Amino acid sequence: MRKRLLYIILCLPLTLTCVHAQTAVSQSEQERIINEISTSARAIKTLQCKFEQTKELSIMNDKMVSVGTMAFASPGKLCWHYTSPYDYTFIIANDKVLIGKGKIKNSIDLKSSQAFLGIARMIAGSVTGKSLTQAQDFDVNILANDRVYVAQLTPKEKRLKKMFSAIKLTFNRSNHTMERVEMTEAGGDATIIVFKDVRQNQALSEKTFTLD
Repeated sequence: MRKRLLYIILCLPLTLTCVHAQTAVSQSEQERIINEISTSARAIKTLQCKFEQTKELSIMNDKMVSVGTMAFASPGKLCWHYTSPYDYTFIIANDKVLIGKGKIKNSIDLKSSQAFLGIARMIAGSVTGKSLTQAQDFDVNILANDRVYVAQLTPKEKRLKKMFSAIKLTFNRSNHTMERVEMTEAGGDATIIVFKDVRQNQALSEKTFTLD
C-alpha cells in the first residue's frame, strides 16, 4: 500500500508552455516577488479548484491524463479527488494520510513516517506557494514575463532529492494565483497539473477532509 501511495504522490502535487518566454530576475527582484507570493499565500484560508493532470513517461512516448478536484484549508489540510479515469481520493488531515478507492480505505500516521511528512509538506507548500520560503528543502530561482511568475525549485532535502530533480510552480502575475505545477522525477518522468476555476477563501465543510 505504501508503494502505491508513493506512486500516487509522485503523480501529483506538477514544463511550462507559454507564448511569452520567461527571463531570470535580479536577486532583489526575486526577493520582492517571493515576498509578494508568500504574503498572498498567508492570506489563503481555503482554496478550491478543478485540475487536469498529465503524466509523461520518459521511457515511452505515452501520456496519462486524469481530472478531478482539489480542496485546501489552512494550515495543512488537503483533499485531492480524482474523478476520471478512476475514482480515487487522497487526503492529508490531522497528521494522517487518508486513501479512498471505492469501499477500500486506508490511513497512515504522518508522525510515524518522516518521509511522508516531508512529502505532505511539499504538496501543501506547492499548492499555496509556501514552498518558496522552505529554504531547508529547496533552492529557488524566479523567472518572469508580463503574465506569469515561474518559480524553479531544486530539491536539496535528502528524501525529496531521491524522488524529484526539479519542481516548477507557475503563478498568475496579477493576483498570485497558482496556475500550474510541474514535477520532474529523478527517473525523468514528469507530472504536469493545470488548475482551473480557482476559488479562494470560500467556506469548506470539515467533511471535505474525511472519508465517509
